[in-house]
Amino acid sequence: GVKWLDDRFAVEEVAPGVLAIGEPRFHQINWNYLVLGKERALLFDTGPGVRDILQVVKALTPLPLTAMPSHMHFDHTGNITRFFDVAVADLPLLRAFEKDGMLQEPGNLFLGHYEGMKWTPFRVSQWLPPGHVIDLGGRRLEVIHTPGHSPDHVALWDKEADVLLAADFLYLGALYAQVPGSNLADYERVCESLLTRLGPKSRIFGAHGMPDGKGQHTAPELAKTDAEALLSTLKSLKKTGETPSRVEINERMYLLIGPHAYEAWQAAK
Repeated sequence: GVKWLDDRFAVEEVAPGVLAIGEPRFHQINWNYLVLGKERALLFDTGPGVRDILQVVKALTPLPLTAMPSHMHFDHTGNITRFFDVAVADLPLLRAFEKDGMLQEPGNLFLGHYEGMKWTPFRVSQWLPPGHVIDLGGRRLEVIHTPGHSPDHVALWDKEADVLLAADFLYLGALYAQVPGSNLADYERVCESLLTRLGPKSRIFGAHGMPDGKGQHTAPELAKTDAEALLSTLKSLKKTGETPSRVEINERMYLLIGPHAYEAWQAAK
C-alpha cells in the first residue's frame, strides 16, 4: 500500500482519510500524517525539511490546510515555515518563546544543532490547549499533552476512528529518553492515561519507522499491547532502582535513557 511519490517521499493510506507521508531515506525515517476531513485537512508534523513536504501535501489534497507539529524537535518542524496556517500546542513552556506573534527558537526543545539545522521563527495562527478538539468537518481530533520524550509533546486522538497519532511518544525501534527534557515519570503517567482510552482494536501510528526484513518500509503501526509493554517496562524499572542507559520493551521497541530522565523518580523517593 505504500507508493513512492518521488525519490524522497512515500505515501500510505493507513486509515480512511489518514495518509502517512514517509521519508525512508532520511536516517530517522520520519513519518508525518495528513488527516482529511470534509472541510479541512491537517498535517501532523512536517519532517526535517530536507525536501519540501508542502508540495507533496498539495498533490494529495486541495482542502484548506493546517500544519501542526507534535513537538519542536528539528525533525518535526523542518518544513513548518512553508505553511500559512500553523497550529501549536498551547503550553506555558512554548508561550514563553513567543514574541510579537512569532515563535522564536525554543532552546533545548529544538535540538537542530545536532545536525547543523537552524531555527527560523514562524507565526503561530492557532494556539490549541490540551483537550481542544480540532474539527476538520466529519473528523474530530483531540489534542493530548504527552510529555515523556519531550516536555512540549502532544498526540492527536481520533476517538471515532479509534486511531492515536502518537508521534514520538510511541514508535518502532529506539524510544528516545536520553534527549534534553525527557522524563520517565512523565512517560509512565501519560502511558497510564492513554491506556484508559485505548481499546483492543485501537491503532497507534508513530513518527519513526523501521524497514522490514526485506528492506521495505510501511508506516509504523503499533497497538495497545505495545503501550502496555512500555508501561510494564517502566514500572518494573522503577522498582529495581537501577539506571541503565538501555532497556528492552519488547521485540519492536527499546528505551534509550539519559541520567536526567530518572531524576523525577529519584526525587520522589
